[in-house]
Amino acid sequence: MVGLRQIIGALIAVMLISGTVCAGEQLEAKASPAYSGPYIGGFVGQSWSNLEYADKWKPTDRDMDGFVGGLYLGHNYRIDNLVLGFEADAGFCDLSEGADEDNDNSYSAFDIDWNAHLRARAGFTYNATLFYVAGGLAVAKVAVDDTDAGYGHDNATHFGWTIGAGIEQKITEHLTARVEYLYDDYGSEDYSITDDSYPYQADVELKIHTARIGLAYSF
Repeated sequence: MVGLRQIIGALIAVMLISGTVCAGEQLEAKASPAYSGPYIGGFVGQSWSNLEYADKWKPTDRDMDGFVGGLYLGHNYRIDNLVLGFEADAGFCDLSEGADEDNDNSYSAFDIDWNAHLRARAGFTYNATLFYVAGGLAVAKVAVDDTDAGYGHDNATHFGWTIGAGIEQKITEHLTARVEYLYDDYGSEDYSITDDSYPYQADVELKIHTARIGLAYSF
């Protein structure tokens, strides 16, 4: 996590320096306005999740954190200094928690395999910098495994909502760096933990905070 903070700090410094340079070069000229048109990029970041699990025995909370990374693509529409657009992203998650058999006999292990977003964006430009907010649909795949002998596992896809904000900075005419924060609420889903003899029902409620940095190529 310290490493990510250092990367984000370095990226912000680069964004501020490049913003001055880009402003001098007038990348926002009307003939070829910045933040207009399609783009594609990649991101890395850190996520912190809160997973609330309940079955017929006793509820438990699990806090998990880990690395995330993936790809995003979108399209911007610029009207003077106003930028509107949409964006989709998908990535893998390194968010997992093993069974804690010493804590209230909790034999359940959890794993968040991937998540994705479909967001609308709105923001404004200042020179070659874009400040934006974004929100929309969030999707995540979660697996639950009862590691106690004789029990099984299940997985489900959670559909929820996301909201966040970020800053983008033109580095060159076609390259754009960003730093952003997302809050995802994936709601709750039912799970059926089954084996040949004793199935039982469980419920998982999931929320995730994420800090991401990205680099995109605009066309």
